[in-house]
Amino acid sequence: MTFHVSEIIRKYLAWCPNSVARPVRAAPPAIATPPVATGPAQPDGGAGGSGRIDRGIRLTTGSILFLFRNKRLLWFSLLLGLVMIFNLVSSTCLQIISGSSLFPGAGFVTSPAPVMIEQGSVTWIALALIVSFVNALLTYYLLAALIASVSLLLSGHDATLRSGLARVAGCVRPLVSWAAIAAVVGTGFLILMESAKTTSGTIENSGILYGALAFGACFYALTLFVVPALVLAGKNLIGAIRESVSLFRNLWGEVIVCFIIYFLIVFAAMVITMIPVIAIGFSAGSTAALGAVFALYLLVMFVLIFIGTTVMGITITGLYTYGKTGIFPALSEGKRMDTKDA
Repeated sequence: MTFHVSEIIRKYLAWCPNSVARPVRAAPPAIATPPVATGPAQPDGGAGGSGRIDRGIRLTTGSILFLFRNKRLLWFSLLLGLVMIFNLVSSTCLQIISGSSLFPGAGFVTSPAPVMIEQGSVTWIALALIVSFVNALLTYYLLAALIASVSLLLSGHDATLRSGLARVAGCVRPLVSWAAIAAVVGTGFLILMESAKTTSGTIENSGILYGALAFGACFYALTLFVVPALVLAGKNLIGAIRESVSLFRNLWGEVIVCFIIYFLIVFAAMVITMIPVIAIGFSAGSTAALGAVFALYLLVMFVLIFIGTTVMGITITGLYTYGKTGIFPALSEGKRMDTKDA
């Protein structure tokens, strides 16, 4: 009788008494799939300020060790040094033909130099643009080749000066455009700096000077990763600029720490190398000996600056890789770089 009643209930009410003893398994909630990020990966914040400082120190020391372990990259130091010398010589010649003092405010020039091309004239601006463009193009091309070589080495491949230069052959057009923009900005900066000086070479309008310095610093900071984006990501110039601005907003702390450390290293090197110069030069009591020692000091400083440019190029590559992937590149350990852009 009970069985007959349960069958009637199951038939008309669709209820099963055995279901009371069995727990009902609820379906798991649907999890929305996050959208695929099309922009650069966001690196984690680490431990706030201490994390940024730690990453900056690791990148700086790792870049130095990386250069020591891959000494063939010193060829880029030589070439970048030659570009710096070209820039120094061409800028000096531009000052001479415009009648400007080579050492403003130092009192080394007792009489005004003859003016061949008036400063601020159309010819002078054209020459300044040409000099700035050539210097910027050579610098950016060598930096791009250095970044390409570093990425090859980090990914476990062999890299030479020739392979690095050949790898950036496809980036010539955007590099030329970027060099032209940098030349215009650099020439405008030079014009503003000169407009802030008096005829004696002293600063008259500090507002213009500080404004020009702030603009130049912001421009080069926000465009720090343009060349890596052109080389490693294959972006066009507009996309590279946008990505550089985005990466700098995420990595500004690491960038500042790296440059502060490099500044302290250069300052310490200047002080350390100046001690023997003072001791030897002044103890000799000869002007010729003092001049020779000072020339040797300048040579050592130039060599350190040339090597420093290569180290900074390695650091920029590491910063770009970390900003793109969120994975810290172990430069000092020589591990493979975990990014498909390499």
